[in-house]
Amino acid sequence: MEFIRNSEVKRQIVVSSILTLFWCGISIIVDSKAVWIVLSAIISSSAVSLFFTYQRYKKIADLSLYIDRLLHGDETISFEQFQEGELSVLHDEISKMTRRLIEQAEALKIEKGNLADALADISHQLKTPLTSLNILNASLCNEELTEEERYELIRKQAMLLSKMEWLIATLLKISKLDAGTITLKLQEVYLKDVVEKAIRPLEIAAELKMQTIKKEVPAELKLTLDVEWTAEALGNVIKNCIEHSPEGGSIEIKAIERPLLTQVIIEDNGAGFQEKDIPHLFDRFYQGNGSTIGNAGLGLALAKTIINNQGGIIRAKNQELGGAEFEICFYRGLL
Repeated sequence: MEFIRNSEVKRQIVVSSILTLFWCGISIIVDSKAVWIVLSAIISSSAVSLFFTYQRYKKIADLSLYIDRLLHGDETISFEQFQEGELSVLHDEISKMTRRLIEQAEALKIEKGNLADALADISHQLKTPLTSLNILNASLCNEELTEEERYELIRKQAMLLSKMEWLIATLLKISKLDAGTITLKLQEVYLKDVVEKAIRPLEIAAELKMQTIKKEVPAELKLTLDVEWTAEALGNVIKNCIEHSPEGGSIEIKAIERPLLTQVIIEDNGAGFQEKDIPHLFDRFYQGNGSTIGNAGLGLALAKTIINNQGGIIRAKNQELGGAEFEICFYRGLL
């Protein structure tokens, strides 16, 4: 029996035997009639001790088997039978370790999935501009091209390279935010300053379409945010409104302070969304009807990732009188 072969059990049996002989010898010297009583008592206590030792050994063996199964991927293991006795402390620690291992395994699986998705996204999005660059390079080898035609091909190459650079940079930002490798620098700031920072790079694009950007943000309204990342998120939403609004249109940005949250509402007077597009607006690379040429479908996805990482949410819907509406909520006390 494996139990008997255990070195600790062997020592216990040897020590019990020595003590039995010792006390039997003492009892013979003192009173020979008491030998059988002493012998029976010692044997009984030794048997009881060995029985409980065997039970404990069996539980430890079962525990070892369960841990081995857990390490080989069996997540259905339960340690409920080890609730009582001296193994309860060990059970608690192993239960904690089990939960931690499962959580780490799940996190690793999600991280691998995100990495695979990011690589697939990059590969898919770079395929088209790379193909175009190859065609342009082949065209540049034509010695019969005029200087004007050659300049136009080089200009197209520069545009494609710029698009590829933007795609890679944006995808890396989303991947880093998903993986948690970017630490947001949270600080209490005036929301009006963040909105103005978001609008500044888009003023020329709005002017070219003769659009007006209206702001209704209370000057005293403060939020705890990462200024740079939040400005980028708001900028992506505003940029989307500019692209989908007609010439001479308007974009309105409002902030409303409520007891539990602060709402930022961004509206335009464009055509709005088709109902089938609304659930997918914040998906990566999604391009609904009316998407502008060259739009990779990453701006709103990045905006959602940034806002979610700060405990906020973003939603989109159509206004009753026409036009798109984005609602961003920053909840108090979550950061």
